[in-house]
Amino acid sequence: MNNNECGVSKVMDILGGKWKLKILWVLSQHPSIRFNQLKREVDGITNVMLTRCLETLADVHLVKRTDSPKVDYSLTDKGIELVPSLLFLNDWGKSNL
Repeated sequence: MNNNECGVSKVMDILGGKWKLKILWVLSQHPSIRFNQLKREVDGITNVMLTRCLETLADVHLVKRTDSPKVDYSLTDKGIELVPSLLFLNDWGKSNL
């Protein structure tokens, strides 16, 4: 991506689609969460799609996977920076949609 590209376009390239914002929202509500609990809270997502989305979000350093002693997922510091925006979108959606 070049530096002149719109920031919103960059965000949409990474977070666009049906699931990633929902995953980030659920992760923002928990200090860490196991895969199956995350899957239950992201209604309708398949195991394969959840795995792909988590890998994508980990690749851009928004989510981290911890393997000790059991696998869990949490937001990175970079992911935590998105929480105020997620809260704003949540409040705006409740008020306006």
